[in-house]
Amino acid sequence: MHVHLVNIGRPQIILVAGRQYSSAIRRRPVEGAAELTPLGFAGDRVSDENVHGGPDKAVCCYPFEHYAWWRDTLGRTLAVPSFGENLTTVDMLETQVCIGDVFRIGTAEVQVTQPRMPCFKLANNLADPRAIVRIHENGFSGFYLRVLTTGAVKGADPIERIAHPHPDLTVHLLLSLRNDRNAAVPSAGRLARLPELSISWREYFERLAAGAE
Repeated sequence: MHVHLVNIGRPQIILVAGRQYSSAIRRRPVEGAAELTPLGFAGDRVSDENVHGGPDKAVCCYPFEHYAWWRDTLGRTLAVPSFGENLTTVDMLETQVCIGDVFRIGTAEVQVTQPRMPCFKLANNLADPRAIVRIHENGFSGFYLRVLTTGAVKGADPIERIAHPHPDLTVHLLLSLRNDRNAAVPSAGRLARLPELSISWREYFERLAAGAE
């Protein structure tokens, strides 16, 4: 496992089909090491803190391997990054990475907290109106990290998994449970109490376990 690219950006006004909105999805690679803080990479910003950012979603990761699938599906090559990710990673697929996994990257340590949920801004950035549906179908969502230990991270840094507490709770599984209420109910109580899971996802499963979702 290793870092392919470190990417940062700031919110900018984007106009698509007459619709104007602010987004930092158009991140760009950085040269050299970037400092990783509890709230993400220094110099990186998000436009909507209710959806992105914060300690539970400090870093967005997307597997480099998926770009080939998108190229074949869309019939064109996407720039890297195109998914708004802070880290484009290699050998960290959603079927392999689990909630609560702790990784050492550069001099930082991070923990997996939840899948990344796609939105219309991502679909617009990919110029693919079916992008959200495709991601929920194929599970190529990417995932978020919280920062346990701050440090410096750069492209080509090795990634070492140093804790794997919940090997049955892959990112891929969590995304599928979020999309299938009936399938999620039996696991909702456990997930609501899972400290490694992001607060917002724990609250969702708590409501589900209580029959309120």
